[in-house]
Amino acid sequence: MFTAGYAVYLFVLFTVIALLEIQIEGKDGWAKNLPCWRPKTDSLAAKVYAGIMSGKELTGYHIFMFSLPLLILHLPFIAGIKWTLAKELQIVSVNYLFSVIWDFLWFVWNPYYGVERFKPQFISWHKKWLGPVPQDYLAGVGLSFILAAIAGEKTEWAVFLAIELLLILFSVTMSASYLKRKS
Repeated sequence: MFTAGYAVYLFVLFTVIALLEIQIEGKDGWAKNLPCWRPKTDSLAAKVYAGIMSGKELTGYHIFMFSLPLLILHLPFIAGIKWTLAKELQIVSVNYLFSVIWDFLWFVWNPYYGVERFKPQFISWHKKWLGPVPQDYLAGVGLSFILAAIAGEKTEWAVFLAIELLLILFSVTMSASYLKRKS
């Protein structure tokens, strides 16, 4: 599961989903101005979601957007790969990394942000930061590692993450040039 080819493939997928989301949301992250379903803030669903997601608002848009990668990542089981608990843990592990990388790529490629505006003062929906990164990113990477370790894939996960980080660095470099031409 944590192969180099899979890491590159998923990074392309992360990038495409981030770019799609930029086209949908524009400068207004977390579906701020989208005409999507939003429960009342005092509803149980909204409170539970906000508790799990560091105070973020529950929207119909995010329910479907977060479902998309999980459905894609489970496709091998539908195609005939035998399901095992270890493989499921690997998929959920990848999904946590997916969420972090996809979110960061949204900022990297978004012409209204870029890496230089990846800071708390510009991003209202990431309410809790630890140093230069949202707390959710650290939790996502940590949970991803724990699940991979339980599945017996610590070393493979570390190589997978290293490949993702190199691809992120490449994207940051490429986007800086791209975003300069756009302004």
